[in-house]
Amino acid sequence: MKYEILLADDDASIRLVLSKALTRAGHTVKATDNAETLLKWSATGQGDIILTDVMMNGTEIFNYLPLISEERPSIPIIIISANNTVNTALKAGKHKVFEYIPKPFDLHEVTQAISRAGLSVNPRIKKINHELSKLPMIGRSPAMQPVYRAISRFSAGNLPVLIKGEVGTGKDLVAKLLHDGGARKELPFFRETDFENTSLTLQKVNGGDIYIDEVAELSLKQQEKLLAVLTASEMNPPANRPRLISSTRKDLRKLANEGKFRDDLLYRINVAEIRIPPLSERDRDIYELSASFLTRASSNKSRRFSSQALDVLHRHNWSGNVRELENLVNRLSVLYSDDLITAEMVLQEFIKDAESSDKVEQDQNLRDLLESACRRLLSIDPDSISGSSYNIALSWVEKPLIIEALRLTGGNKAKAADYLGIHRNTLRSRLKVLDIL
Repeated sequence: MKYEILLADDDASIRLVLSKALTRAGHTVKATDNAETLLKWSATGQGDIILTDVMMNGTEIFNYLPLISEERPSIPIIIISANNTVNTALKAGKHKVFEYIPKPFDLHEVTQAISRAGLSVNPRIKKINHELSKLPMIGRSPAMQPVYRAISRFSAGNLPVLIKGEVGTGKDLVAKLLHDGGARKELPFFRETDFENTSLTLQKVNGGDIYIDEVAELSLKQQEKLLAVLTASEMNPPANRPRLISSTRKDLRKLANEGKFRDDLLYRINVAEIRIPPLSERDRDIYELSASFLTRASSNKSRRFSSQALDVLHRHNWSGNVRELENLVNRLSVLYSDDLITAEMVLQEFIKDAESSDKVEQDQNLRDLLESACRRLLSIDPDSISGSSYNIALSWVEKPLIIEALRLTGGNKAKAADYLGIHRNTLRSRLKVLDIL
């Protein structure tokens, strides 16, 4: 998106450099050397974003910000300053400045701040997000361009297409776009994996697309039946044959070498290939994705992320890719009713996710320890231990469980029995058997 920038700086060389950089980025720039002109332009409704120095001709821009905000409460203001002190930063925060950039600044930093300001708080954000939310796939990064070109090339063709990508990258979406973008869009989009009856399968597909999500998970029997369907379909004219679209996150060639995937099927499906990049390779697509997901999830279309929140999302390691991001945004939309989703809100949800992940890891470690202990127990000669292996293994869990229940209830056996969900007489019996207390 391109914007009209109101630029104010009393240094002519800085105005020239910034004007050229922002113009190259596609924006329109109106530049002045004083705050009075900036105030006049803003008051008459000019400009989408203000980019201004702090000190101009001995006067602080902070003296004018209340007037600007009164006339244009939603216009984002980015300030740049050579007076890089905490007082300047505090004043910027007090006046709700969108972003504070200290001098000397990097031009890329300024242009990115402009982009974030436009996406985050520009009055046109409702229209932008509404338009984005209608797009079938979102993202303008260089990494996504080969995907778009491949969809354009393969959608109208008859070649089998293999879609590769990590979990959550959007393989199902690409498959549906391939179907909807070609001549088969009015024909079935067949997603079943039961190919037992070849004739029935071909009848159901009726020349449409067969889509198999995670084709590596097909059993060898299913692979054999799918191959039979593809072979039988060759009896039909090319225009009436079904096309196979499949997706995977695994290395099919490696599986074939290990005897887990049929070579002859691999050659059939791996004709045209589309690789979907993980979110980590998609540069700043996360800004548009986050904004679009929030618009889709909210009835209030004016809701937005703060620039700091978008930066937090951008820095996060999205192991679950776009699906993980969408799930988080949906959760934020439900949990917080505020118009502005802040960095603190996002970080709070990351903390919850980390705690949940730690618990899952701890539970897995406990299971691994128990399995290892049980293997060692069963490897011992039964005649060399006192009691059965079964009872010994049960005591490993039962005894510490009862001790912990007694600790939590202050030694009250009746309450401990209720805590454990057993009868108090059963607890008394187990205390004797396990020699507790």
